[in-house]
Amino acid sequence: MGKTLLLISRRTEDQAFAAQVAMTAGLSLHTIHKHEDSGTAIVAEEPLVIFVDACKEDLYQAFERSIQESIGMFSERINPNNIHFISSRQLEHLPYLVQSPLFGHFIMRNYLNTKESGEHYGYVVRATLLERAFGIKNMMSPKAKVQVVKLSEASQKRDAVEAVKNYLLAAKFQSRMATVVANAVDELLMNAIFDAPVDELGRPLYNTTPRSAQMKLGGRQVVEMHLAYDGKYVAITAVDLFGSLDKMSVLSYVSKSYSTSEYKVRTSVANAGIGLATVFKSGGSFLFASESRTRTEVTVFFRRLDNYRKFKDQFRFLSTQMYF
Repeated sequence: MGKTLLLISRRTEDQAFAAQVAMTAGLSLHTIHKHEDSGTAIVAEEPLVIFVDACKEDLYQAFERSIQESIGMFSERINPNNIHFISSRQLEHLPYLVQSPLFGHFIMRNYLNTKESGEHYGYVVRATLLERAFGIKNMMSPKAKVQVVKLSEASQKRDAVEAVKNYLLAAKFQSRMATVVANAVDELLMNAIFDAPVDELGRPLYNTTPRSAQMKLGGRQVVEMHLAYDGKYVAITAVDLFGSLDKMSVLSYVSKSYSTSEYKVRTSVANAGIGLATVFKSGGSFLFASESRTRTEVTVFFRRLDNYRKFKDQFRFLSTQMYF
């Protein structure tokens, strides 16, 4: 298998973005314009990563049909963890992607600065090419400094969230932006504590427990929060040791929630996994990495900007890496 990023798109902005991603991730870039040629190109190039313009359903269908005819949807050459769909539209308007068995990653085409966005996403792509996309350090530039906090009691969540907010304020994030990030972290930790734990049969243990409950978090129930900042991007990861995240449930709830004011995965639903507090509307990007029955890491990314409108409309993505 060659160290190639295959881009399937006619758009010049996609090509500029993908070129920077490839450079950062240590890949060579190969571009084709016709989705109908996808299968043939995949057979010839054996790419590690595939970027696909999927802003229209007919483009997606041409891509899927070419794979089906040339390779087969369930071929070892096709791994959803390595397929990145690009669109200028929100995920809520793209049901054909949400329901696709090929879905792995979604990139909003609001690059703003293709070099900066491509470099940022290049680190994420680099992490997804590891045996397991775990470890916040792997998703950030080498300049990032990482801090780790372990929560042994549910009540420590509040202090952890407050610590994140204070850290961001000290890093010159505007107060409103720091609050948005802190709220996202609160939701991630809340769901890691209450929604991730399941019994041996996969049944939720605490999804109906009041979120104000005082609980000891011992053994597998210990939750970790990892924070990294490289001077531009801040990333925070919530870690649980249950690996109960279900990709299709997450995608379903996230895409349905985009039209609401809450932007959350419904935490009352069994097996909903770790929830999202703020997704695209607040400017956040997410990487879900989960190994079944072993570990889940959900990382939220935000770019520090001086203007809240730019912060809200910054480049973003939603990625999933599922291991079985």
